[in-house]
Amino acid sequence: MPEHEPEQELGPKIADAFQTKADSARGFRSQGMARIARGRVRRRRQTLIIAAATVVVAVSIGGVWGAIGGPSPVSTSAGDSKAAAEGSGPLSDSPQAPSEDSGTACPQSHPIETAPGPEAVPPGTGLDVEQPVYGLQACRYRISPGDPMLLGSAGFNADTAQQVVDAIKVLPERNPDLPVFKCAPSARAKEAIVLRFDTSRGQREIWVAYDGCASVGFFTGSRTFGLYAAPLKLFMKGTVRPAGGIYLDHLKGW
Repeated sequence: MPEHEPEQELGPKIADAFQTKADSARGFRSQGMARIARGRVRRRRQTLIIAAATVVVAVSIGGVWGAIGGPSPVSTSAGDSKAAAEGSGPLSDSPQAPSEDSGTACPQSHPIETAPGPEAVPPGTGLDVEQPVYGLQACRYRISPGDPMLLGSAGFNADTAQQVVDAIKVLPERNPDLPVFKCAPSARAKEAIVLRFDTSRGQREIWVAYDGCASVGFFTGSRTFGLYAAPLKLFMKGTVRPAGGIYLDHLKGW
């Protein structure tokens, strides 16, 4: 019978103990790595949640800022660029002024031909001399009863038109240098001039009387200005310039 040796019994026990220790260590390492992985996943999830919350807050603040009048975002689309270009253009509704001496806008017949006199401008037709003007057509008419007609015409640009208005609106109601006639009932004017101004409210007129005996001056229907040479020189040109007139014959400088 072989002799029992203690070393032979301790050897397997020690080996089993070491193996159990190693297994336990591996188990602990596996659990530790799992915990680390789960911790990393949780931190990443928290980071994503915080980032999303930050975006939501930023969008909310941006909406409130826009609502209370903060700077609006600048659009670079072609449509917005076109709208901005159109919006930056002039806001004026003024009509286009005719070219100098166009002479094409005067009607062949006009109410002045049948009016009681060159001072009888119809309501709503006369020019407010404080209103800006953008062009002028000067039309000379023969207003003799039974033989009315357009005698001459000329077109003037905005600058000249405004000069005419500015020269008229400072005049008194009567020129004291002109004579006062005792007029017979039949002493009607043979001709007169209509000044047709382009304005933002449409065409408005001033009637000019320089012949006959009863009426003389510039008439708007609501105001009367005396006959002076300064405005006449600006538009009495070409076929608009009369050969004479009862009052013109006594007026110098026209």
